[in-house]
Amino acid sequence: MTSISSYNNVTVVTGEVEYPANDPASGAFFQPDYKKNDDLKMMLDGSKDSLKLEAMKRIIGMIAKGRDASDLFPAVVKNVVSKNIEVKKLVYVYLVRYAEEQQDLALLSISTFQRALKDPNQLIRASALRVLSSIRVPMIVPIVMLAIRDSASDMSPYVRKTAAHAIPKLYSLDPEQKEELVAIIDKLLSDKAPLVVGSAAMAFNEVCGDRMSLIHRSYRKLCSLLADVDEWGQLALLNMLTLYAKTCFPDPNTDSYNSDSETEKPFYESSSDEGEEAPRAASVEPDLRLLLRAAKPLLQSRNSGVVMAVAQLMYHCGPGQELSPVAKAMVRLLRAPPEVQSVVLTSVAALTLSKRSLFEPFLKSFFVRTSDPTHIKLLKLEILTNLATEASAPVVLREFQTYVSSNDKVFAGATIQAIGRLAVQIQSETETCLNGLLHLLSSKDEWVVCEAVVVVKRVVGGGASSARAAVARAARLLRADRLAGAARAAAVWLVAEHGASRPRAAAVLAHLASAFADQEELVKLQLLSLAVKLHVAQPAAGALCRYVAALARYDASYDVRDRARLLRRFLQPRGHLAARAAHVFCPDKPKPQVHSTFRDRQQFTVGSLSMYTGSAASGYRPLPPAPPHAQHGALRDVGPPAGPAAAPRAPAAPQKDKSFYSEPESSSSGSASSSSESSSSEESSDEEESNDEDKKPVQNKQKQTNNYRSSSSGSSESGSESGDSESESDSEADSGDGDSQHSDDKEDEPPARRAPAREQQKNEKSNLELLLELDEAASALPTITPTCGGLLSPLTAPTAGTADATENAITPVGPSFVSAPYAAEELVGLVSWGGLVAHRRWPRTPHLYSHRLCSVVVIFTNHTPRDVTNIRINKKTLTGSRAIHDFAPVAVLEPVANATVILGIDFADTIQPIEFTMACSLGEVAVAVRPPVGELIRAVNMSDERWASEQRLLRGMTECEKKAAKLEDEQAISKRVFETANVGAITTTGDVLRFAGRMISSQDLVLLSVKIEPESTLVIANCQNMAVASLLANEVAQAFSKS
Repeated sequence: MTSISSYNNVTVVTGEVEYPANDPASGAFFQPDYKKNDDLKMMLDGSKDSLKLEAMKRIIGMIAKGRDASDLFPAVVKNVVSKNIEVKKLVYVYLVRYAEEQQDLALLSISTFQRALKDPNQLIRASALRVLSSIRVPMIVPIVMLAIRDSASDMSPYVRKTAAHAIPKLYSLDPEQKEELVAIIDKLLSDKAPLVVGSAAMAFNEVCGDRMSLIHRSYRKLCSLLADVDEWGQLALLNMLTLYAKTCFPDPNTDSYNSDSETEKPFYESSSDEGEEAPRAASVEPDLRLLLRAAKPLLQSRNSGVVMAVAQLMYHCGPGQELSPVAKAMVRLLRAPPEVQSVVLTSVAALTLSKRSLFEPFLKSFFVRTSDPTHIKLLKLEILTNLATEASAPVVLREFQTYVSSNDKVFAGATIQAIGRLAVQIQSETETCLNGLLHLLSSKDEWVVCEAVVVVKRVVGGGASSARAAVARAARLLRADRLAGAARAAAVWLVAEHGASRPRAAAVLAHLASAFADQEELVKLQLLSLAVKLHVAQPAAGALCRYVAALARYDASYDVRDRARLLRRFLQPRGHLAARAAHVFCPDKPKPQVHSTFRDRQQFTVGSLSMYTGSAASGYRPLPPAPPHAQHGALRDVGPPAGPAAAPRAPAAPQKDKSFYSEPESSSSGSASSSSESSSSEESSDEEESNDEDKKPVQNKQKQTNNYRSSSSGSSESGSESGDSESESDSEADSGDGDSQHSDDKEDEPPARRAPAREQQKNEKSNLELLLELDEAASALPTITPTCGGLLSPLTAPTAGTADATENAITPVGPSFVSAPYAAEELVGLVSWGGLVAHRRWPRTPHLYSHRLCSVVVIFTNHTPRDVTNIRINKKTLTGSRAIHDFAPVAVLEPVANATVILGIDFADTIQPIEFTMACSLGEVAVAVRPPVGELIRAVNMSDERWASEQRLLRGMTECEKKAAKLEDEQAISKRVFETANVGAITTTGDVLRFAGRMISSQDLVLLSVKIEPESTLVIANCQNMAVASLLANEVAQAFSKS
């Protein structure tokens, strides 16, 4: 049996011959394919990078063609650790596509994604963040938040751009993270890279589109970068700035004075003609003028969305006399595909109702082409009708004459209605339009005749003088039975309204009454109206009219019967209502008003989905009304905030002669895709920012939220830097004006010369931090400081400059509960060591050798009649990062005597027992020390706000909840918590009690809250170590259950 291999080496066995799986003759389309993509799986499982790369290229090709490749997810995700950059890029492209569908498998590789965030390649870092944000599992929200926060400060603008794109994904997954995401958006909006600004504007629109305060400081920079942002970034940025301009700037069309625009001034200015005032242009705020000038060149963009966004900005925020370039740009978009034409024409149709003069010069651009789709034809027809004036009406009517003969029935019917609208709107063309409509009544197409009759009814009701010819033509059509449905009812109305006094009216009524039961309901109602009006105009035909009313009295329709009962009183010869029938049915009626169907769309924003559909779409936010005066002008004048210790700088040179396309803040002028140019520009910008960041101790403290030494180190840095700045300012003040040139030269000194001094300052700070560690370790000793204070703690009150930092600091405190010596637990029994007994207890004090060690007090008691010598640690069985610091050997222990030693153990934040042996003159004994999870924690103190913000970071997988027995007394709850774990009290009153601590080894924060519910008590533990959170919640809940 032979086999023929296909492209993917999959064959189908039919009988004794194997056919390729892609051969239609094999019938493989109707057989299950159990070996689908096996060759790709083998290539991915191999060890050659070339085969893996080829397999990934084929898989990405399958995805691009729309084929499902989800069954390859396990084989692909294993290659996320590949060292080949090209393979890793394609793997991340695949994971972004299928991470949401295969969330369980993607979670298994989350540690790999976290490591990839530190990869030297910027594409790998960005791809890892993109995959992390695509895994929509609430448990990993803290991980994604941390990744976004770190990536927002990345050196690569591409990674920062990816961080901006990940913000809306995280916000949709967990809206509670909004405040932290807003802080990141504020930082990204201040970015100097055009590649980042557009994505930051997109994130702003999605997360916090109503917080205009974030834009004040960056407004002018965003205007200057508008031309350099990518196309879709320009679209998001224009939408954001349009909303900002509408919120902060007054409407320039409400006030009037001479504008600063030179193009609006008359060419010949005469100072003598002071009495004659020329028409004044609208007033425009300088900041609004800056935005309009920056956006105007984008009207020539190749992206239609950008053009429509600029049109939206200039229409809603700009002066009305400057909209002519907008109309020209929108007409240019009519060469785009039909989808774009549809959106543009819808906006133009709505604008022509209020700004008709803008598009009148482009009337011929809206003529219908034969190749246009029907919906495009209808939109152009609407625009032509709106633009028609007395001067252009003949041209438009000649176009309509051609459109009526179109094979498209919908378009031809709409053209007939448009002719009727022109006849009502333009009085000089009413008779011409009516004659054309009457000519259409002779058409062989029944649907044309029906449509024309309906329109003639509207035109004649509008006051046409040639109503007699229309009535005669309608009567002829009714007697010939060429009309149906609404057209027949319109013809009957025409005869009743304008021809009731003519002899033909009675003949028409008699003809239709002969088949009254077969008429449609609308026609029957119009026949009743015709009968009453005929009775008023021609009393001799009263018998015929009463006959029609009698037929309607027994009709099957409720409406027809009710109408007949109402009108029957008017047909009685001697009824008191018959005398008033003429006043009721034949009064002078006003002319009908014809309105465009696009009139209601003017309330929506130009180019929006709501304007396109004609109704408010989901999520639509209308533009706010313009304020009467400019808002927040002073905030826009303020540049980027400098640190409190920033040295004064020389005034910058004036920048009035800079061109529009110059980049005052970014050194990268090439394309964003050039890696060398973008990296160099970012390095230069980062060097500039680093000089400012060295003067911002507050920002440095925010980066150290998980380090309890941040408060003291930050305060020391701020103090040293403030001192340096004061000394510099004093020296500058003493030098006087003569040294100003020297100070300027010092400012121009390259950063390389100041690098050694900066490194030396960092080394000094690190030594100071070591001293502060000893301070804090000593201050936490309960034997020295039973309260929060210590012997080494400063006795003076904190200064005003460090008050805020002290309030938000995380400081270690002493334990709230320490077990008594008599409560020590037995470590070595009396029999095990030949009469020598060892007890242990947890003093909850830091070990003097290292803050990572947990202190264990060991008490030896000699129950033997002789001395015991050389009690010591002998052998240690340690795994991982766990360690033991030996106690000092006990030389001699007399009979019935006690000896107390302190053993230091690093449990590495686990409750696994530490095994070792102790030896003495009596022999050697094995010992195992297993710590309770509460003894692995050191108590800390912080403010309520800091506790709440830290808890928001530890949600999802790092949170554990347990229900416990009901305890009413708050003091009893606090006592049980302190007995179980070494935590500090944050809030000990109210319905929610809060406690905090740090892991001794890893310094991870541990947050514990006890919520008092009506029937139980809810214990919630938060920690980066999920095992610790679960164990702590269980032990506290069990402690509540003890009697």
